[in-house]
Amino acid sequence: MKRILIACTLLASLYSGTLAHAQERQQALQEWSAMKFGLFIHWGIYSVPAGVWDGKQIEKLGEQIQRHAMIPHDEYAALAEQFNPVKFDADAIVALAKKAGMRYVVLTAKHHDGFCMFESEHTDFDIIDATPYKQDILKQLADACRTHGLKLGVYYSTPDWRFNGPNPEINPHDGKISVFSKVSQANEDYQVAQLKELMSNYGDIVELFFDMGEPTPAQSKRFADTVHALQPDCMINGRVMNNQGDFITMPDNHMPDVPLTQLPWESPGTFYHTWGYKSWVKGAPLEEQVPAQIKKLVTIAARGGNFLLNIGPMADGSVVPYEADVLEGIAAWTAQNGDSVFGTGVTPFAKLSWGECTTGDNKLYLHVFEWPKDGQLSVPGLQNKVTAAYPLTQPDTQLAYRNGNLTLDGVRQDPNDTVIVLEYKGELDVQPVRTETKSNGTLLLRGSDAIHHGKYGRESYRSILPDYYRTWDVGALEAGTYDVSLVYQLRAKEKDFKLEIAGQTLDFALKGKADKEESFIMDGNEELSEISQTTKGNWQRVTVGQITVGDVAPQTLTLRQGQEFEFHATLDAFKQQDPTYRSMKLDIKALALSPKKH
Repeated sequence: MKRILIACTLLASLYSGTLAHAQERQQALQEWSAMKFGLFIHWGIYSVPAGVWDGKQIEKLGEQIQRHAMIPHDEYAALAEQFNPVKFDADAIVALAKKAGMRYVVLTAKHHDGFCMFESEHTDFDIIDATPYKQDILKQLADACRTHGLKLGVYYSTPDWRFNGPNPEINPHDGKISVFSKVSQANEDYQVAQLKELMSNYGDIVELFFDMGEPTPAQSKRFADTVHALQPDCMINGRVMNNQGDFITMPDNHMPDVPLTQLPWESPGTFYHTWGYKSWVKGAPLEEQVPAQIKKLVTIAARGGNFLLNIGPMADGSVVPYEADVLEGIAAWTAQNGDSVFGTGVTPFAKLSWGECTTGDNKLYLHVFEWPKDGQLSVPGLQNKVTAAYPLTQPDTQLAYRNGNLTLDGVRQDPNDTVIVLEYKGELDVQPVRTETKSNGTLLLRGSDAIHHGKYGRESYRSILPDYYRTWDVGALEAGTYDVSLVYQLRAKEKDFKLEIAGQTLDFALKGKADKEESFIMDGNEELSEISQTTKGNWQRVTVGQITVGDVAPQTLTLRQGQEFEFHATLDAFKQQDPTYRSMKLDIKALALSPKKH
């Protein structure tokens, strides 16, 4: 009996410890998600050539110039001798990030080229041993983050081209060194040793941003376990692969069409198509770039993610003036409107024609990107009683709100994003806005009104499908049989789809280029005919079949692909599937359900 009691006590203790650990991890994840906005810094010896090699401008990513210019290892490594960033000011950069509203900073501690921006005992190819600068960049940023109250994160590349040897894996599509190469045992051990340094020598690390490569499940687990053993609260991104990450990293500058709350996520963003500095790249004018980045920040926050916005310092360590000006522009906006982003929740609306919405305590923050021509802002589906309406920067200017419409008289327009506050009573209640049938019983759905749903995972870099299926909120349908018709473009030769409503399914196929366009009037539905006739481009109109339903209360109509596309960790397994079903590959002008006449 005594042994049983001891065993039970040990099990209870173990369970209690595991539960407490899980709760701590969940709390850390919530705190990470609440940060909303961070500064990404892509910087290394690739800033020395600055996008130019042998007098030629090298296209594509500046931080991968070794790959794109096909530079021999020895020639590339010699760039370290020219890397002397004497103008680097960690304190000024972190202060600028804080001013912009950023809560954390993530530095490329090691990119694919293998050069380390921190002091490492396991290589001489680092900022201390290989350059005349001989100061630890990561340490300076860590100290500056502590001074200004920001969190520090680390980017660490799984590929390391210095481990490739004389016969590196080659991407068959372009004949260059692969960024999705296998991880050798030597590289694995080296990474673990460096991860221990990074997790031990720079204080608290809030995020570990792995990137690229194709580690095995055992390697991914070893990397994640190494990080969490030393820093349990450090959040690891899904690009550690094989479901070992804490959150997912979106494709560059991407955000889901609707709030994604099942998995924490982060969207990395750039000003142009490069992360590392390229001397010849020009960004959009500030009056376009600043509002574009503010809109990304707001939209990402409204849909439940974090926004990690990148800068690429020059070889001397100074911030590109254009990039600093963009951050200053963001700072000016967040100084006045930060309450509408930080500490807020996701949007309750499926889609807004004029902008985005974030939520606070009995408050809606309406972010007006597109000013309505008639000065009336529609707030679709809001059921709560509104007790006050005013611009965030003009709290004394009370606005008229009635029956879902807000009058914007007296509001100063912000060229970046005008924020209107609605205060309301009770628990938030927003009902879907549904498309109703026409007088002839036809349900006409515009493609622009569809909600695009993604499929997201952490198996591999490729485990993100932004457009996997689509939905429309629709009103009641009378019982009967309906012809289903489409005006569409398909970016594939042929593909299967299925339409679902009221528990009924219609399977059909579409062709990318019809032999001939059908000409018919869809049961008097002239509007669909007009859409087809006035649409420019190679659009097709076709009836795909019939669906029979009983009396249908308001609900959702769903358009799916005819085959599932599964996530796989390895590129080989990924490629074995039909790529046609990796995304919808479908543009829709209109979809109609027309009652069949007997």
